[in-house]
Amino acid sequence: MAKRPKTRNSKTEDSSTHLESTRQTSSVTGDHSGLSGRSALDLDQMPDTGASTVLSDTASRQTIVVTDIPVSGASAIEVTSNVISWPRHQIDQLFPIDDTGLFMSAEQKLYADTGEEGLLRIEPNAKGKYQVPSRSTPDLPGPILAKIPGEPRWRIERQGLDTSANGKTVFMQPSDASAKQTLQVILPVLAEKLTKADAKGLRYDKLKRTYVDVVEEGTVLVRRNVKGQYQATTTSELVPSGPVLECIEGMTLWQRKPQQPAQLSATDDSGPGPSKRPRLGEDIKHAETEAIIDPVNVPTTTNPYLWASWGKTTKPYTVESIQIGQLYYPIVPQGPLADKLPLAFIQHPQFAPSRFEAFERMLQEAPDLQPVLTYRSGPAPRRVNGAIRNFEKPLAHYVANTFKNFTDQTSRVVAKRLFELSSDDGEINGSGLARMMQTFRHWEGKSTLSTFGIGDPLDMLPITASSDVSRRIVPLLPPESVKTLQQLNFTSSSHWKIYANDQTAMNLKTLFVNILNDSGYDTLTPNAVTHLNTLVFKRPNHPKVYFLKLGRVATDAIEIRTPLIPELDDPLLIKQMSTEIHQTLVAADARNDVVWLIGGVQHPSGRSPSIFIIRER
Repeated sequence: MAKRPKTRNSKTEDSSTHLESTRQTSSVTGDHSGLSGRSALDLDQMPDTGASTVLSDTASRQTIVVTDIPVSGASAIEVTSNVISWPRHQIDQLFPIDDTGLFMSAEQKLYADTGEEGLLRIEPNAKGKYQVPSRSTPDLPGPILAKIPGEPRWRIERQGLDTSANGKTVFMQPSDASAKQTLQVILPVLAEKLTKADAKGLRYDKLKRTYVDVVEEGTVLVRRNVKGQYQATTTSELVPSGPVLECIEGMTLWQRKPQQPAQLSATDDSGPGPSKRPRLGEDIKHAETEAIIDPVNVPTTTNPYLWASWGKTTKPYTVESIQIGQLYYPIVPQGPLADKLPLAFIQHPQFAPSRFEAFERMLQEAPDLQPVLTYRSGPAPRRVNGAIRNFEKPLAHYVANTFKNFTDQTSRVVAKRLFELSSDDGEINGSGLARMMQTFRHWEGKSTLSTFGIGDPLDMLPITASSDVSRRIVPLLPPESVKTLQQLNFTSSSHWKIYANDQTAMNLKTLFVNILNDSGYDTLTPNAVTHLNTLVFKRPNHPKVYFLKLGRVATDAIEIRTPLIPELDDPLLIKQMSTEIHQTLVAADARNDVVWLIGGVQHPSGRSPSIFIIRER
């Protein structure tokens, strides 16, 4: 067992190194291809940290400024900020975090080993990146650090400057156009001092200045422009120059307002030529629309090592935890499969997964708060998979992407029921997270193993309850009013015309065959029309077989009558069904793997028709 760190002298924190240096700059013009550093264009394409230490009123200039480093060998960090560092000769007083190159002090402060620059104090910023804070100017964030691949060390990733091997620091000043697209994000410690967001998502400081929380970016200062729109700004400018922002409907979070494609003049109609750019058409407009509908679809996290900062130096006794190195990490309760799964999920200190609504909103608005997977293989030490998110998008999006003709409301209620059944009691645990992950892998074709009870939305459908004691009368709900999983509703897709133009039993069956095929089902009935009132289908690598009775409904309810002869013994059905399909049904029924369904099109008075499926038994 590892020894606990030695008791640190109370003056150690005060003796943390604070380095300052002056610099002399000289403008350099002409060709500098031999210089090591990023171009202004590269800088514009990188995510913003809110750092403004290297920007000035001359940001519109395109020149490269080279700063000569003194002979003493001062580093880039020494040039730019008063940093907090830990004496390397006292490294044994820190808790190492696995082989990440990160260390935790007894006071729960995080440090990164940057080699020659030393052990630097770091904090996660609003984007989840590790950033070096400055003691003398806390409102001006310091450099962003990134881990060196394959080594337990970190390097400066970005702070508006780059260091080259020739001992010089190259400052890159973006063009005015790129500077206007930069968000000056304030530090989380400052954002915590603001008021809570009101109904419009607006927050205020003591001086009544207005701030908003921008999804996936952080908290920024805003002002109204001449058009009355909220626009990102800084304390140093009177007229806002940042991106125009808008509140996300139904939320208190904000986002960048999509820019309209530039209007093309009539002279562009002839198409691209030697001196013209290609015409921007509907493809760009469609791409912008898609970005608004589904903004969360990022498979990797912004910082694969963000989980390291969640550790505790002492074991928590009120929650389950695991030990990695010398630190303890609270985890999502493991649930009933704890002894069977070599998995655990580290819990973010700001989010404890519980009910569906909170979990789904987290995946939509702040996916980096989701638990991080850890695993153990044999006697090897536990590993952390922090580079890939367990869930790349909200749960309802997984459902909608697989079952392409579900209505939005159906996708949501299916996702909610999947969440509840995964952990049995509706409150998520580690076993439930693992079951959902496996289900989505199966749906996406990445695994041949389905998950019992939640392998398909049709399996999760409850058996319909009757509203009448003497007869079995099942009500049909308007699609938009379904709040829990009671029925499946489908959109009127391009297949709808097949049935709408000629409402025959054959066309109704063809409509359902096309809808089911879009969602990955295999229809087993030859030519889709052998027996007009029934349809047999299944999913690849899934044991269930689905028997669907079809019909047209003109009322708000269906009366289900018990057949005089069991369906599988009906001579008419056997005659009109191939021997192979009948044997498949009989074998599945013997395993209790037949799901009996009723579906069709409802034509209620005064409402649009709706396509539905309910479960008979």
